[in-house]
Amino acid sequence: MNILKQNLYRTACLIMVNIGLYSYAHADLGTYNFTLKGNATNSTCGVEESQAHKIVDMGLNSTRQLKTPGDKGPRVAIPFNLVQCPAGAEVRFTFMGEQNPVNNQLLALSNPNATSTAQHVAIELTDSNRNRVPITKTNRFPNDASSKSRPFLVDANGNASVVFYANYIATDAPATPGFANAYAEFWIDYQ
Repeated sequence: MNILKQNLYRTACLIMVNIGLYSYAHADLGTYNFTLKGNATNSTCGVEESQAHKIVDMGLNSTRQLKTPGDKGPRVAIPFNLVQCPAGAEVRFTFMGEQNPVNNQLLALSNPNATSTAQHVAIELTDSNRNRVPITKTNRFPNDASSKSRPFLVDANGNASVVFYANYIATDAPATPGFANAYAEFWIDYQ
């Protein structure tokens, strides 16, 4: 009987140890990391609500003005009024859209392969000093300053008036007639 108790005791201990080990055994399904980034600000700088979605009428432009690569049509103003920005902040714009295949700093026309679309023409965006503002395709807030507009200073009331200009530009040959529409988004970065 004593041997039976010892064997039973050993068996019970062995079962308990195995159960204990089993409860700690697991398969590692992988480790996943992510990073969250952001800034807390006192105010949200942005354009007036009425200016959030702009349609810019480029008007009728003659292809006679766009005969040679680099020829430009008339400039059309695109004004922005910024509000609720930190006083004294510097604001930069980034324009994101489809880049022209001949010159990636220019905005490509929508539906470029359609027979009704103008050919050999793109849209150039410039600031009030006639400095070209390049189009970026994939990054809303590029680290490279050359992909952004020049900085604009916010006044003491948290406002800034900014004007950009759009014009047609001949790319690699004389422009042909057709629709010359394009789409771009703008992003505001301020510090």
